[in-house]
Amino acid sequence: MLKIKNVKPGSIGHELGLRPGDKIVSLNGVKARDIIDYFFHSTGEEVTVGVRTVAGRLIDFEIEKDYEEDLGLELDIPARQCRNKCLFCFIDQQPPGLRRTLYIKDNDYRLSFLEGNYITLTNLHEGDRERVIKEKLSPLYISVHATDPQIRGRLLGHKGPCDILGDLTSLVQAGIAFHCQIVLCPGINDGQVLEKTLTDLAALGDSLLSLAVVPVGLTKYRKHLTHLAGVDSNSARQTIEIVDRFQSRLLQSRGRRIVYAADEFYVKAGLPVPAEEYYEDFAQLENGVGMIRKTLMQAEELRHMPLKHVRPQRLLLVTGKAAKTTMESVSAIIAEVLPGLEIEVIAVENVFLGPEITVAGLLAGADICSAAEAVTEEWDALVVPETAVRAGCFIDDWTQEKLARCLDKTVHIADDLFDIIKLTGNGVL
Repeated sequence: MLKIKNVKPGSIGHELGLRPGDKIVSLNGVKARDIIDYFFHSTGEEVTVGVRTVAGRLIDFEIEKDYEEDLGLELDIPARQCRNKCLFCFIDQQPPGLRRTLYIKDNDYRLSFLEGNYITLTNLHEGDRERVIKEKLSPLYISVHATDPQIRGRLLGHKGPCDILGDLTSLVQAGIAFHCQIVLCPGINDGQVLEKTLTDLAALGDSLLSLAVVPVGLTKYRKHLTHLAGVDSNSARQTIEIVDRFQSRLLQSRGRRIVYAADEFYVKAGLPVPAEEYYEDFAQLENGVGMIRKTLMQAEELRHMPLKHVRPQRLLLVTGKAAKTTMESVSAIIAEVLPGLEIEVIAVENVFLGPEITVAGLLAGADICSAAEAVTEEWDALVVPETAVRAGCFIDDWTQEKLARCLDKTVHIADDLFDIIKLTGNGVL
């Protein structure tokens, strides 16, 4: 049964009188097991939904709707929990006292298929494998880290080896495609180990859609955890060289690059990020692969926009330490397009998680507030990147509203550079 968590006002579910706490027991006469069943069976022009109400009544609703029209139901589906004890697990490196959802370790193949969450395949039951193959749940997003069973087992915190190639080969044979990631931990799965991993994965053929190599993220909350070395300039350059070599081989043999290094490697190495063609279809953008290039591409588009004079105003643009140089470059272009606008980029030090964390997506509201308060000149409004906000909160549970109250200023959340143009160009700020 699927428990209804919320019902969207004005939706089909709302018109039917469904309420939070009601449970969907069947869809089109088939037992409702999980969120995949819901999405699969609720698509169509005619849908039958069996519901057990909070009061205990069993009702069958026969619904006529547009083919892809949503029922407007938010379901309460517990994620399958991760049983690994990864040496680099970011959740284990967070301070206590945050909201409960920040400590949930999911390793759920359903969320991998539906939302692009990365999974290790270590908790799949035989029935799960059969379902993935039978229902063609493709593509999946898979954390590999290393193809050497001993090294992968060590990284995942297992007592023994942990094979991944057998699982991936089975998926290939079943026609299931996948995106992969490698969290690079210097001294463990870099260098020759990384080369072997890339060689093994490349041999899987066209089922491998993309592969991101990302640096391990280390916070200051590792006192009782296994010591790990972070990526420095030397290891970053070595990793980039390895990825570049494999890209060249794959481009020649497959016509695609497939494997990519995350932006942070280039920042650590002091190198410019590659050109647009390096990233092809930007398949690993959510993994921090190509975000800087995407921003620079947007900035070039802005250069061709007509000038739009705005009332004089001064804007603080928030970013992490890693993107400081990039955002300073693009802010100058924004100011050219909107004469009258002054922009100051503030690269916020991550006190909350520690200075090794330099990406904007993990900035705390309190750190942003402190950085903005330290600006000595007068300013009018603050713009924060959307990547720093999840479920309406920064990582330390500060909200946009709390940050605005703290600063007694307007705070806007911007998804991209065009959002900034809209805010300032339309006189909102």
